[in-house]
Amino acid sequence: MRTSAILISASQLFSLSAFTQAESFAAANGLERTLVAKEPLLKNAVSVSVDVDGTIYVTESARRKVGDLDIRDFVKHGWVTHDVSLTSVDEKLAFFRKQLDGKNQFDKTPLKDFNNDGKIDSKDLTVATEKIIRLTDTNGDGIIDQSTVFAEDFNSEVTGIAAGVMAWRGDVYSTIAPDLWKLRDENGDGKADKRESLAHGFGLHIAYAGHDMHGLTFGPDGRIYWTIGDKGTNVTSKEGKKFFAPHEGSLLRCYPDGSGFEIVARGLRNPQEIAFDKYGNIFSVDNDADFKDERERFLHITEGSDTGWRCYYQYRGSAYNPWMAESIWKPSGKFQPAYITPTNMNYSDGPAGFAYNPGTALNAKYDDAFFVTEFPKGNVRSFKVKPKGATFEMTDEHIVYSGPMNVGINFGPDGALYSADWAGSYPMNEKGSVWKLDDPTIAGTAIRKEVARFLKEGPSKVSTADLVNRLSHKDMRIRLDAQWELAKRKAGAELHQVIASSTSDQLAKIHAMWALSQHQQFFEKAFHNLATSKDPILRTQAAKHAGETLKGSDRILTSLLADPDPQVR
Repeated sequence: MRTSAILISASQLFSLSAFTQAESFAAANGLERTLVAKEPLLKNAVSVSVDVDGTIYVTESARRKVGDLDIRDFVKHGWVTHDVSLTSVDEKLAFFRKQLDGKNQFDKTPLKDFNNDGKIDSKDLTVATEKIIRLTDTNGDGIIDQSTVFAEDFNSEVTGIAAGVMAWRGDVYSTIAPDLWKLRDENGDGKADKRESLAHGFGLHIAYAGHDMHGLTFGPDGRIYWTIGDKGTNVTSKEGKKFFAPHEGSLLRCYPDGSGFEIVARGLRNPQEIAFDKYGNIFSVDNDADFKDERERFLHITEGSDTGWRCYYQYRGSAYNPWMAESIWKPSGKFQPAYITPTNMNYSDGPAGFAYNPGTALNAKYDDAFFVTEFPKGNVRSFKVKPKGATFEMTDEHIVYSGPMNVGINFGPDGALYSADWAGSYPMNEKGSVWKLDDPTIAGTAIRKEVARFLKEGPSKVSTADLVNRLSHKDMRIRLDAQWELAKRKAGAELHQVIASSTSDQLAKIHAMWALSQHQQFFEKAFHNLATSKDPILRTQAAKHAGETLKGSDRILTSLLADPDPQVR
């Protein structure tokens, strides 16, 4: 594998330091955005993640509309009908080779003779490679000054965009269709020397550019969650089970070793990133199809749901289109089918990055807040949610700042919100940046330092008693870290005590229940305790997780069907 590193010279570093200071801008409610890194350290940045030690990972795209094609560029070649018929990665590869090899009729498309062999064929799709870039601050001044190509050589004929990355204690996961990758630097040189495909079979259609895999994040159950746009899924899991959703986008999950792969929800078009709130509810914003009067969708995504999109709706033209005629894209409407879980509301413009404040990030004004980037307009918006019936409604919606073309966003261990800046409109221009958003008056406070230290040290050497105490920590990442370690230790007695205690707070009880559920230790006594609680949120959590662990029927679970709270029901 090719590898390289960039270490900025002293003069360049001085210039970047001055530029960074000049490029700090005020945002809403005491926040400030600051430039952290820019070209030549990175370019064409799509997604960003910050590991527990502060190392930043960014995905770079070189294949967009060059190696990973856009069906709109090949309409005149009659590809659309063929494309929507594809149901596997192998079929897509065969289609490319049949259409491209031995022909030279694509001079007015982005496809060129990239390998300079005198002809345009499928081999030209293998020249550009996606990359994962590792960014480090070598002198601790808050400015990135070193860039290393952590991994590259993602460049088969059917390789998509490196649209998602998540770093966690040295393990780096990346969504690069047709694979979910797990990578690691084993020898400490800043470059991945171990890589494994955890799941294969994504991106069956050419479809629209950007309808890729995104949004890697850990769920409360310790599994990895991510999304695929309507390029589709056809995966055989490690256990040999087939998962088939070829004509729609989906929410996906698996364990960190790739086992237990599942389709969680389907019928999505192109949600990019997702976020869990502190109660484990999943939210995202799905892109619209650019039909007249249609809008994007703010979604509360529930397990097993179908929100109604199919990729062939995109090409209906003037013909009958269920998406529009049956109000599938709306919260409600005439002829809306009963099989879908409707959107909560129509919202946003070109949503891309999506993140939830873990509890100690930014400032108190943004406790429990979600953030979404709007790529075409350069906006970062924020909002909160509150219960409405069995789902939620949006509150406190506003623009935090406008400017950079942010795509992916993620919170770092320091409490700042980091964003990958594409640095232009849709075409690649070989530029890119990383920005961070924070409240300078809060950065460096004791609670922030504690969170960063706890995350960096990890929970493996922390006593069980201290882990139990951390189930009440203000920061969700610390609570989850403690929960996962307690589940790993099978600390059933201590977890049941948390649930039974009248002095345990709500979140501690929830995390204790999640830990018990992770390792099938959710004994009936604990379930009964929560299911009969006066707190409807605890009753909701009990009902939601009973299916993971409760064996057989249970009269209390059945009685919750008549609970006065609609979310419990």
